[in-house]
Amino acid sequence: MSGLLRLAWRDLRGSGRTLWVFCACLALGVALIAASGGLYRQIGASLLADTRVLFGGDLEVRTRAPLPDEMLAWMRERGTVSRLIEFRTMLMTAAGDAHLVELQSTDQAYPLYGTVELEPPQPLAEALATRDGLPGAAIDRVLAGRMALQPGDRIELGVATLAVRAIVARQPDRSLRADWSGPPVLISADALTQTGLLQPGSRPAYRYRVRSDVDPAAWRTAFLAAFPDSDAEVRTFIERNARLGEVLGQIGSGVLLIGFSALFIGGLGVFNSVQAYLQGKLGTLATLRAVGLRDRRLAAVYLLQILILAGASALAGVLLGGLLAAIGSSLVAERLPLAGDWAVLLPPLATAWLFGVLVALLFALPALGRALTVKPAALFRGVLGAATRTPAGAWWLTAGCAAAAAGLLLVAMPEPLFGLAFIAALLLVLALLEGLVRLLRAAARRLAAHPRLVGRFALRMALSGLYRPDSPLRPTLLSLGAALTLLVASTLVLLALLETIEETVPARAPALVFYDIGATQKDDFEALLRQAPSLEQLDLAPLVLGRLVAVDGTELRDSTDARRRLEARDEHKMSTLQNNFDQVVVTRGAWWPADYRGPAQVAMEDREADQLGLRVGDTLSFEILGERVSAELVAIYAQKRFQSRLWLEAIFSDGVLDPFITRYVGMAYLNGADAIATQNRIAAAQPNVVTVRTDLLLDEARAILTRAAGGLSAIGVVTLSASLLVLVSVIAASRARQIYLATLLHTLGARVGAIRLALHLEYLLLALLTTAFATAAGGALASLLLHYRLELDVAAAWWAGGAVAAAVSGGALSLGAHYLMRQLRLSPAVLLRGFAG
Repeated sequence: MSGLLRLAWRDLRGSGRTLWVFCACLALGVALIAASGGLYRQIGASLLADTRVLFGGDLEVRTRAPLPDEMLAWMRERGTVSRLIEFRTMLMTAAGDAHLVELQSTDQAYPLYGTVELEPPQPLAEALATRDGLPGAAIDRVLAGRMALQPGDRIELGVATLAVRAIVARQPDRSLRADWSGPPVLISADALTQTGLLQPGSRPAYRYRVRSDVDPAAWRTAFLAAFPDSDAEVRTFIERNARLGEVLGQIGSGVLLIGFSALFIGGLGVFNSVQAYLQGKLGTLATLRAVGLRDRRLAAVYLLQILILAGASALAGVLLGGLLAAIGSSLVAERLPLAGDWAVLLPPLATAWLFGVLVALLFALPALGRALTVKPAALFRGVLGAATRTPAGAWWLTAGCAAAAAGLLLVAMPEPLFGLAFIAALLLVLALLEGLVRLLRAAARRLAAHPRLVGRFALRMALSGLYRPDSPLRPTLLSLGAALTLLVASTLVLLALLETIEETVPARAPALVFYDIGATQKDDFEALLRQAPSLEQLDLAPLVLGRLVAVDGTELRDSTDARRRLEARDEHKMSTLQNNFDQVVVTRGAWWPADYRGPAQVAMEDREADQLGLRVGDTLSFEILGERVSAELVAIYAQKRFQSRLWLEAIFSDGVLDPFITRYVGMAYLNGADAIATQNRIAAAQPNVVTVRTDLLLDEARAILTRAAGGLSAIGVVTLSASLLVLVSVIAASRARQIYLATLLHTLGARVGAIRLALHLEYLLLALLTTAFATAAGGALASLLLHYRLELDVAAAWWAGGAVAAAVSGGALSLGAHYLMRQLRLSPAVLLRGFAG
């Protein structure tokens, strides 16, 4: 074995430079998988491995009002309890600037898991204590930077003045939605009382976290049995784990699929590169076989070469991918509580390396098997005339590598369904391309024999290049077509996201969104808004809280379905249609007429409806302020992206909610300068009203999505690079025969101009075919992903996918034709001697 290894290494050192395409394609594909998989695994491990810390406890009992003493006593008998009161409000600085914050009132037991890290370092209780007559507050780092606040500054919350005592460097249970709800501000329970914010109309959330040795599911079952009439929602950290896992799985699967696409494209480059390398080694193969080296040992020599290159290239890709994952983790570390344990990168990096080696073998084995079937006598008679075929053994080994790669892909995917869909799409694309190759060969042969083409040398030569047995048509179409299809799909997805960021967001958002406007404050609130000179439109709508308790007369609490029983405790936000105030889209059923005054009708959000299995025509019963309201479900709607973020779960026909209205929500359309002044004016006069400047939300959305788009753009560049390398490898694999035939024709008297025209026509036809196929197939794949997974529209970007496909295929094939023409400038005798030898 050592002798074979030395022989393989010596031969590789002497002539392995031509395999640079092999190395580059494989390294780029592995780097993408390693980077995406490593970043996903690091974030997932940080969020999911220590979910108790992120969740804040083993369980959480959430209500809109304080729990009664007997319930608290029952809970404390079964664990440690910490109460966190949380709601949104406005913070005012000494300079008079206002900002939406998420106020969090903590007790002495907080946090049950983990530690709040403050700057300057100090215990949380000490930072929140009252000193010099002022309660303390610990504010989020993002808020401190945005409002230029530092320890020692004073802030106003409600009617109270507080001192900033510390900046929160790390909060273990910081919500992932904190940047949407407002950066957290921690205060004590006594300070909350002084603010005066707990009053009728406010919407605090009472979160009772529990740390217990009892199994969370058993604890919740016992709680529900002990207090069956309670409206409290009970969640466990296990459910949080499942929800985070689902979301991360969707994101991770999408990113990994793009990485696998790039690796597949790189695999095509590997195939063509190995094929070109082995074509140049046929003389060496003949010599070694002639001197007695057996086929098995000869195959082992070149298989060792492939394994050496694959292992080294995959290792380079893993190192590059690990570096990219580290950079990506540093970019998101400000917003996500990453643990910083680099050991979690080892499994995805090892998986990426193994993928690289398997893909290299998968695409190299057929070319290796074909090269080894050439007889020495045929090789010595003429290298170019030697006939080759891929033996059955090579196909069986290739099938084994394919099965192993597919199995590993399904294991590595957070969502195996994504992996199955990816494999099915690839097989379908390759099958369609194979059918296109056969159809094109038959059509080209028939067209070349047409009487009207007699005497048209250039055109007939171009057509013959498509159906000759030694034609590069099949590898070119398979490689270029598959690569361009994946490239078009990635381009369309990226453009759809960018279009959503740049066009949809600004056009559909009001300048200010308001929450918690008390019914008694409505008139004064409107008067404050009318003071804004640029006010164009003000929309106010009631907001009523209630619960869905029965469907078609069946009580949800008595249902055999656990999801329905839990849903009976969930609180829903409800309102009236108000000219489609929240800009939702009906997906099933229809709205009631504008002048409808009949029995109560309701529309439900699609997520809630699908979770409960609701259908249009069902009769729904809601409990609102202790009373029951029944209504017919006539429509199911979906939320539009980047709207007011009210996320109403139910919309009722006019008049149904009138007896229960205690607060309103609203939207105002005005310019940015007036928005800031109006927000400060409302914060000073009605501090309980939450105002949200949508420009801050949109800036945050753009920041997050721009990073995502930047990452996708980087992936797109790498995928494009791999695609171009594949094209280079295609040309490298096929140029020898084309140069030989073109030189032979030129020697026999054919004009260079005619040969040039024939080659250009052949390449133009290939470019048109691959562009058309990739535009159609890639567009279809992107449409499926965007429509069914991301709920975005791709129609406006179809032309862009075709343009990218045309530019890449046309440019690369033009370069290939240009290279062939340059070869013809050499002496035909020199070229023919080179090919014959």
